[in-house]
This record gives sequence, structure tokens and C-alpha cells, in this order.
Amino acid sequence: MGIKIWLPFLLGLMLTGSVHAETTLVLNTPFFAPITSPGRDGVLDLFYAELFKRVGLKVEIQPMSAERSLLNVNSGIDDGDVSRVLGIDKAYPNLVRVPEPVMFYQMVVFTRKPRFTVTGADSLKPFDVGILTGWKILERNIVDTRSLLKLETGTQLFSMLDKGRIDVAVIEKLEGLHFIQSLGLKDIKIMGPAFVEGDWFLYLHKKHETLVPRLTEEIRKMKQDGTQKRIFDSVLRRYQAVDGT
Repeated sequence: MGIKIWLPFLLGLMLTGSVHAETTLVLNTPFFAPITSPGRDGVLDLFYAELFKRVGLKVEIQPMSAERSLLNVNSGIDDGDVSRVLGIDKAYPNLVRVPEPVMFYQMVVFTRKPRFTVTGADSLKPFDVGILTGWKILERNIVDTRSLLKLETGTQLFSMLDKGRIDVAVIEKLEGLHFIQSLGLKDIKIMGPAFVEGDWFLYLHKKHETLVPRLTEEIRKMKQDGTQKRIFDSVLRRYQAVDGT
């Protein structure tokens, strides 16, 4: 009798634990505010909280270096990466892309001096350039410069720029504005046009491939009903005062 009574109870506990494990996805982020933030108030923190709520899942976003994030997701240690460029799955074949973009990015040039027009990779060749380690699209496109310094954090990158140890820093525009504001830097400008720009996509490990159609549908709905714009606008207002463009 005791076994008959306890067996359903134990099975229930096992199933409850299994469901909980399956309903919380861990996404890695190599980004900083205002894209993702420890306070969970970045644009993608808020966007993904709403997106996964709509599909009946929970999401946890954890900071990680750009390269380690891709390796962990590709190996199945973690469930996904918050956003990457089109085609990153060619180098990491266990990643699957949710085909509806989550945001539009701009990699821009920040400089104190000299001032110049950005006309692709050739325009950076005379300078000492700084980027963040693991940002593949910049590593592929910035070549043959006087020097190329790869740094781990945005704080390091902008400190080097502020001290004149590099001539230009290339980073996503919103993140660059955040570091200018948070570090209280002056006289650093954005040189135009964008060095490279395009769409960012959510990538998941292939074990979650069945989620892709539903996530794609809900991302589109969030754009159509204005949810995405409201989230992005509410966060980006913080940086209007430092945007020199």
C-alpha cells in the first residue's frame, strides 16, 4: 500500500521538476547596457521577457564573453545567444536562427580626433583601432590598420580612447553612447556613416528547433502591435542627450 501511495506522488514531483527545467531557457549575452543589463532593464532584457512570456516560457539572460557564448550554445551547455548577425550558424552548426530579426544594429566609429568620414575598412587603415574581443563582424572587416587592439570590456575600450591610446573605437552605437554617458566622457563623437549595419537575430541550440516557428510568429506580432517600439523607445530615451548624430 505504501508503495502504491508514494509512487504517484514521486512521479508528480519528477514531472514537475522536468517541466520547470524545460520552461526556463538560458540565453547568453556578450552585450552591455542598453542592450542587456545586470538590472534586466536593457532593450533585449525587456523584449525577451515579454516574448518568452507569450510562448509560455521563462528566460534567464546571463553575461558571457562573445566567443565563450557561441561555444557554450553550440555545445548545448546553454540554450541560446540573445543576438547575432546573419550567418553565424555557418561557423557554429548546432545553432538555429529564429528568422525574424530582433533588432537593427549599427557598428559605428567613435573618436576624439581625428575627424573623418567613414568609407569602409580602408578609412580605418591609418589609425590605431580598438574593438571588443569576439565581435566576429568587426574582426572580419577591420584589417590592415596601423594597429588593432582587442579588449574585453567597453569600459576598457573607451578608457583607451579617452587616454589617446587608440585613435578610434568601433562598437555598437547604443553601447558606445552608454559608455560615454556612464564614464562621463566629453568631446567623443560618432563618425558617420555606420561602419557596418544590419539585423540581429536570436539563435538557439538545435535541441530547441521546435520553438522557432512560434517565436518567429510572436516577434512579428510584437512588431505589429507596437510592443517592440514601446520597449525600445522607453530605454533609448536615456541616451538622447549624448547622441551627437
